[in-house]
Amino acid sequence: MDTASAGHDPHPAHDRSSPEDDRSPGARPRGDDRFPETIDRSPDTRRSPDDAFRAVLCGDGRRRCPWAPTGPAALEEHDRRWGALPTESSGWFEALSLEIFQAGLARWSIAQRREGLRRALRDFVPEEIARMTEDDVDELLLDPAVIRNRAKIEAVVHNARACRGLGPEDWAEHVGDLRPAAAEPPLTVLEESRRSPEGERLAARLKKVGLVFVGRTTAHRFLLRTGVLPGHLAGCFRAGTGTGGSG
Repeated sequence: MDTASAGHDPHPAHDRSSPEDDRSPGARPRGDDRFPETIDRSPDTRRSPDDAFRAVLCGDGRRRCPWAPTGPAALEEHDRRWGALPTESSGWFEALSLEIFQAGLARWSIAQRREGLRRALRDFVPEEIARMTEDDVDELLLDPAVIRNRAKIEAVVHNARACRGLGPEDWAEHVGDLRPAAAEPPLTVLEESRRSPEGERLAARLKKVGLVFVGRTTAHRFLLRTGVLPGHLAGCFRAGTGTGGSG
């Protein structure tokens, strides 16, 4: 299932590339009015060195985390999925699996591979992935649409077998006591942490139930992705109660 599992509708920006598009990854598509151009219309002209790391004002009038306007896939990830609490078990498992694949890669690069991974990994339904054989894994390693890393793919298959039968209420119970009573979103990306006490607790908890490839950093980002911890900067329109932000 799509973590549009959080009930979001498809975002108007799609992860498409055109044959003539020879720019570097993340460059804004030319002539695409759907993509919000980043601008600064702030009446306060005073600037500080940290301003480049704060939420940015985009052409549609919304402020977003600085990574959001780097490309259509990142924009959709930011606006529709990042920081959204899953409502189904496949959404929880997808969030965990994406962070496993993200480990060691350039930040937010996994957003461009999400659809390929979703297709290859059977919509991230644990019961379906658990049936995958070694031959299935070998076949995935030939698929350019996925992250062709055997260790990561095998870890996801292993974890799917350990997560069979877990319902959304079980996932919610795993993280329920990790949500801070009051948590302020960071002001800039410089204040974002790679790890957290909550992530360390979750990593140990998941290890006990048999999950692999989920260290402290991966567990922390899983909590950010699912909105358990604040995943958006202060000032971003996605920050705040009910959006995976501060409450």
